[in-house]
Amino acid sequence: MLKGGDMMPLEQMMTLKALRVRKGLTQNDVANIMGVNRMTIIKWEKDAGNMPIKYMSRFSELYKYPMNAIFFGNVISFRDKLNVEEGRK
Repeated sequence: MLKGGDMMPLEQMMTLKALRVRKGLTQNDVANIMGVNRMTIIKWEKDAGNMPIKYMSRFSELYKYPMNAIFFGNVISFRDKLNVEEGRK
């Protein structure tokens, strides 16, 4: 069982964009909810590595998904890591 700060296995993690699409929201919807502009959401969906922690917890609440299961980083890096993980199986 994972503890609060433990990371989920990569194949169980989701990106911000995947969670937004799953929830049926547009980038504008999320920007309005989060109190930022659409360009910020676009930037964070590509690379959330520098996102302030307060927004990380708000995304977790918005998407009703554990914060340690959301990938907050570079999406290209995430895909590369997933491909490596899949290759090991």
